[in-house]
Amino acid sequence: MRSTSPDIIILFTRYPAPGRCKTRLIPALGEDGATRLHQRMTRLVLVQLAELAAIHPYHLEIHHDGGDQKQMRSWLGLNYHYRQQTDGDIGCRMQAAIRPHLGRTQRLLLIGSDCPDLSAAIMNEAMAALTTNDLVLGPAYDGGYYLLGMGPQISAMQCDNLFHNIAWGTDTVYTNTIKKAAQQQLRCHTLVKLHDIDTPADLRYFGHHSDPQ
Repeated sequence: MRSTSPDIIILFTRYPAPGRCKTRLIPALGEDGATRLHQRMTRLVLVQLAELAAIHPYHLEIHHDGGDQKQMRSWLGLNYHYRQQTDGDIGCRMQAAIRPHLGRTQRLLLIGSDCPDLSAAIMNEAMAALTTNDLVLGPAYDGGYYLLGMGPQISAMQCDNLFHNIAWGTDTVYTNTIKKAAQQQLRCHTLVKLHDIDTPADLRYFGHHSDPQ
């Protein structure tokens, strides 16, 4: 029997360089304020990931845009595995991050650092759902998704098809991904809809979160 590695979680984030983080929030918060918010949301996700690890062991990879290994370790610490994101749009980068793990892991989740309501309980639900489903999606109110989960039975071709011909950054990302899953007869579990924090109008959904540090 082929051995498989542990469940994988891939966290997409960005090195917090002022002027490069949460750029759509700069008009409301300024460069430094937008950067601090990005740092805070990344820490919130890491707190929830630590809670998840206590009930569901997994291997975490942090895939970052900008910065290098030394800078990422200085920011988030030495206890994580860091990978530089590839070039291209978000679809290309997610596809490249997932591809090496296909067929080598039981379950895989890919998440971002833009959704402060993403909890350990939601991620645990996603892991559990992948025991009987091929795909898990967490829809966001802006039309995208905050979580993508894949089971071990998804092929490379099926994975690639989920990222092709998607208008990234629009309000059709989630619905078109669901359509692609249905066309490939993939069993899909849908999580609760949550808010990403990307624009000044989204900030009202973040006020109740305390800083984890």
